[in-house]
Amino acid sequence: MSNQNSEPAPRPVDEIDLALLRALQADARAPIGTLSDAAGVSRATAYARLARLREEGIITALTVTVHPKRVGLGVSAVVLIRSTPDNWKTWSSMLPILEAMDEVEYAADLAGEVDLLLLVRLRDVEHLQRFVTEELRGRIPGIGSVRTLLVLNQTPERSLVLPS
Repeated sequence: MSNQNSEPAPRPVDEIDLALLRALQADARAPIGTLSDAAGVSRATAYARLARLREEGIITALTVTVHPKRVGLGVSAVVLIRSTPDNWKTWSSMLPILEAMDEVEYAADLAGEVDLLLLVRLRDVEHLQRFVTEELRGRIPGIGSVRTLLVLNQTPERSLVLPS
């Protein structure tokens, strides 16, 4: 039995779409002429393709990438959280809590030994300590253990990975 109210499946992303996405990844402010040249299509086709990519939710935002240390966030850490099975919240109920934490750049619900992974950006080690002891433990019930890994170096810094 089919659901008549379901949205049509998005068209598959092809090489033209990928070329446009790569060009936007390199420079989100690139003019349409540069984007159409990169994809080898007309400007009208590039406009239409970009509109479709936005409408289908493939492009969700054009954003700015900020160098954390240059804005005063000198400490990066990966935080691994294990839950207690009796009091752990569902992923959907944790989303608003995690999204409200300015320090959280990335969060992932995991299967395996660890239940939640966070990439956090903080001013200093004292900020990290307050984040773990007050923010996490104070706002997310059911935390069994927290393991914090300091990030020494990282690369690449890109907003997304595209298929090659």
